[in-house]
Amino acid sequence: MSIVIDSIPIDGLRKAHLLQLAEYIRMRDFEGWYYGNREQFEKRHKDLLKLADYLCEIYEDNDIKIKEV
Repeated sequence: MSIVIDSIPIDGLRKAHLLQLAEYIRMRDFEGWYYGNREQFEKRHKDLLKLADYLCEIYEDNDIKIKEV
């Protein structure tokens, strides 16, 4: 049985959380580690770097707010 996720909740997170997550993603580039099939890992990492860029854009844009719960 599989579960389909159509969103990932960020309730309670602040923009600083998003920036920290982006930095975790980017840190791998400095450390160079990976696991599993390297080609597949690098493809996923490339996708995550795009996400990291987007998270930084959110952090840097003062007009973007995260809804408080």
